[in-house]
Amino acid sequence: MEKIKLPGSHLSEKLSLNEALKKRISCRNFSPKSILMSQLSSILWAGQGVISQKYDQRRTAPSAGSTFPLELMVAVRKEGVDELEAGLYQYVSADHGLKRIGETDIARDISAACFNQEFLKHAAVTVLIASNNERTTRMYAERGERYVYMESGAVMQNIALESVELGLGTVIVGAFDDEAIAGLFGLETLRPLALMPVGYPKDKAFYV
Repeated sequence: MEKIKLPGSHLSEKLSLNEALKKRISCRNFSPKSILMSQLSSILWAGQGVISQKYDQRRTAPSAGSTFPLELMVAVRKEGVDELEAGLYQYVSADHGLKRIGETDIARDISAACFNQEFLKHAAVTVLIASNNERTTRMYAERGERYVYMESGAVMQNIALESVELGLGTVIVGAFDDEAIAGLFGLETLRPLALMPVGYPKDKAFYV
């Protein structure tokens, strides 16, 4: 499948961490405006970006034993991202790139699989956090299940705060049909944990 190199992520000093925390809020009302490739790049890097090649490809979120059980998948709506075609992509942390795995805009299907939560149709992209728990349980046995969920929480918070930094909105969605989402994203060895739709808030006063 096609591989796409993402633009480099540049740390911004627009907001302090405290300001980002204060402004973080769940967004369920998205503008149809497309986001930039650089914004998508920063969001994915915040979630699972590599920050050190020297130490086991250390990432932006902590991982028990550097087992890295999580994968980020991205469903891009038609005209959702400038310079990127609609479809399905997998984030490749090691290369900071995308691997295209599908060519269809599935925004409406995602909404249906999430028990008809309408706002999911309008987000520019929807990021799926998925896991292969065996990567962690091989080292930590049953306790590893807990570590996977700890790691996924860190990833989701990173994505939420980076969205605030970029002037975008997001929300964590956990209400969905697991089998339907797995089928839409072509998951085989991965299990869906949460969805995060991302886009411009429709309300201009959202972060005031």
